[in-house]
Amino acid sequence: MKPFIRLVWPVSLAAGIAACSSSGNDTKQNAHPDVAEPQIVTVAVRALQPSKRVTLPGELKPWNRVSIYAKVKGFVRDIPVDRGTFVRKGQLLARLDAPEVLSELSQAQAQVQAQEAALVEQTTRARASRLTYTRLQQTARMEGAVSANELDQALAKMQADSAMVAVAKGSVQAARSNYQAKTELRQYLTITAPFDGMIIERNISPGALVGAADNGKPLFVLEDSRTLRLTVAIPETFANQLPAKSSVSFTVNAIPERLFNAKLARSAESLVETNRAMMAEFDVNNTSHELKSGMYADVTLPIERSSQTLFVPATSVVSSSEKMFVIRVRNNHAQWVSVQKGNVVDSLVEVFGDLKQGEPIVKAASEEIRDGQAIKTK
Repeated sequence: MKPFIRLVWPVSLAAGIAACSSSGNDTKQNAHPDVAEPQIVTVAVRALQPSKRVTLPGELKPWNRVSIYAKVKGFVRDIPVDRGTFVRKGQLLARLDAPEVLSELSQAQAQVQAQEAALVEQTTRARASRLTYTRLQQTARMEGAVSANELDQALAKMQADSAMVAVAKGSVQAARSNYQAKTELRQYLTITAPFDGMIIERNISPGALVGAADNGKPLFVLEDSRTLRLTVAIPETFANQLPAKSSVSFTVNAIPERLFNAKLARSAESLVETNRAMMAEFDVNNTSHELKSGMYADVTLPIERSSQTLFVPATSVVSSSEKMFVIRVRNNHAQWVSVQKGNVVDSLVEVFGDLKQGEPIVKAASEEIRDGQAIKTK
């Protein structure tokens, strides 16, 4: 019996091990069934012309602003205005004393009178010479009454006197021009306002010596802020997206609870090289003087393309170390299409590249989906 038992036990053990092994393999196969490849969700490229609003920094500047200097040298006699004075165009701001200017004016006037007297005298001589020559010509009709030499001398004198009249007229004109120039210099002794506005700076006092050669501060700074210029630097990205006659809203730190409005009045239509931005101006009515020139503003302005452009979901754009791209689906294969980003509107982003409206692209793109890879779409 013992030998039989020894033979049966190894066979039973082998059969048991084989059965366990078969059971284990069945368990593994049941635990890892075949998993189907996930399908890719696609969306269509859209053509839109949306309008959006962006906020940019701006600065309020006066409608007119000028620094006033003295054109002639003189002493300040009186100053009827001060900082904060509202003045009208032509109103007196300061009066200067300059004795040398008045003296030069008197000399110029005397020179005009002298040259005019000389012109009268020379004109009288020329008239007398002309009469003499005319009479000699009449007398010369009688044979032997006047010699030819005498007639020639009379003609020469008449011509010389006529030439002197022309010279005298030139001298009178020069004297009058000089007198006019001196008169204008005298007018510069009275400094007046070039336009309506407010004196925002005064840097002189009575008795001060001022002059055209001064390189220091101006006598006055005059500013008209009843209308303000809201200047905004439009970045190059938006330079062609600002509609004509567009309206903007803005706020200032001094009055944060107020919302002000303005309309586009003018733009440079050119980019500034230093910051690659286009300067635009919006006119702001400021008759109430709530706003002050020099204030900074947060400007919200509308931006809109001149025609429709292509938009895709933001998740469709991949920015990798290789390039920026979207994945187009064509014949169940992935195609990387290089694009550049533009404006962002909600969850969509504007793209520029070799795309067309309605083409399917991967909604949630990534570098894991390689260029040329076969894919399944829902």
